[in-house]
Amino acid sequence: MQFCPYLLIAFLSAAPSALAAAGETVTRNVAERGGMWTLAPGPKTEGVVFLQGGIWKPDVIQAFHETPWLDAASVRVEWRDLEPRDQEFNWTATDRVLTEVRKYNAAHPASPRVLHIRVMGGRFCPKGFEAAGVRFYDTTHPTGESLTSPLHIPMPYDNPEYLKRLRQAYRAMYEKYKDEPLVAVYHGTWSAGPWDEIFHPQGKAPLPPDYTPEKFVRGMIEQLDVLIDEFCMNGKVAELPYSGQYPTKRQIDITGPLTRRIVERVGKRSPYLYIQSNGWGRRNTGSQTVSWGHEPDISDAFGQVSLALQALGTNAGGGWLPQGDWIGLIEIAKKYDASYLELYPPDFMPLDTRHHIVEAFTHAQGAAGEGVPGGFIAYRPWLAQRGRVLYVREGTLRKVFIGDTTARRLERVIVRAETPPETSVTCRARTRAAGGAWSEWRDADRVGDLPPGSEAMVEASLHTDDGLVTPKILEIRPVWR
Repeated sequence: MQFCPYLLIAFLSAAPSALAAAGETVTRNVAERGGMWTLAPGPKTEGVVFLQGGIWKPDVIQAFHETPWLDAASVRVEWRDLEPRDQEFNWTATDRVLTEVRKYNAAHPASPRVLHIRVMGGRFCPKGFEAAGVRFYDTTHPTGESLTSPLHIPMPYDNPEYLKRLRQAYRAMYEKYKDEPLVAVYHGTWSAGPWDEIFHPQGKAPLPPDYTPEKFVRGMIEQLDVLIDEFCMNGKVAELPYSGQYPTKRQIDITGPLTRRIVERVGKRSPYLYIQSNGWGRRNTGSQTVSWGHEPDISDAFGQVSLALQALGTNAGGGWLPQGDWIGLIEIAKKYDASYLELYPPDFMPLDTRHHIVEAFTHAQGAAGEGVPGGFIAYRPWLAQRGRVLYVREGTLRKVFIGDTTARRLERVIVRAETPPETSVTCRARTRAAGGAWSEWRDADRVGDLPPGSEAMVEASLHTDDGLVTPKILEIRPVWR
């Protein structure tokens, strides 16, 4: 039942003698703010993330410590290194970076950092998987204009043993770090190809056996569900990428069904699940873009799922196409309301001053500077100015009210609430005589059926299907006859 404020205000004419004094209050995922009750804010996952794989070398560690405008470290671990033997996990890489995060926080208590952990599947899966029943197939992937490389990777569908192993790896990560508040994000992996991103063979590359587009999409949804089950439903922030090597949405829509599944399971813009584009970059024309080749996938997810971005290539160190000026890239990040950005070490070793990296992340809005347009506000100041809060999807507020010694029936329950679109508040109550057992619950429209009592317990359930908004309870109380 959804309550409308203008209907509930009419209930306030109840006689004062029929009202109750408030007793104990118990909440779950609900917060009191300014005299009203709202859904509790979810984890705040924002900032600039320094990303490097494997065991960090001393110069990488030094860059992490000496760059003052970072908010997190992210470590990539190949699955075969994380699980060198069946169900035996090696946490050396992640623990070493966690140690560096702790060191930094001890030296800078006013600006603490957190850790992201990323497991990489595809060609990095443990070698023993196939012998244990994980289904693999052979294909190729492009490595240049006319070059391809072979891949031996897990089947993306009809692969229950793979889903089992994926669940076990996620569960091991959760159990290892569930009580460590510095571990903030758990990055998942797709069955994948050369990296942990989406991979679908293209061109003349062999498709998986018995392939149909429907099977492929179904298999991806199954992999998404494992991530949601193991992390999001356990109160941890998780991430998956909408980038990689796969056909356009015109050929096969992979990410559309994934986005719909995310919204179905955790709601829009949940604080517990991020979709990441592993790539800014420049087209061959030189223009800057997001997730080159897969812009529609990110654009369609925008407003539905919380987004983040990771750089594709760097301005220093060679490799993929250079980023170009960071000022323009930050404008892209703002356009997509990106909550965190991952950067690679080469742009810090040495610092990419040529492309205004410092200004792009630290410049306060104001006068123009060298290479900085007037009115530009850098990414971290923009985050602070935005001040966004993402709320958990549901919570409960339970209050006990004590009447006089006379056992009476409830006449009604007053719940005065604001319910923006995609939110709701429902209510139920139960009664008891002092010291007795509680009755069964009755919905708000049936509280007149409850047995007489001198105490009432009223429970309001708050719900949102968009993490950006929350219902607000302004008043809640029972009225006895």
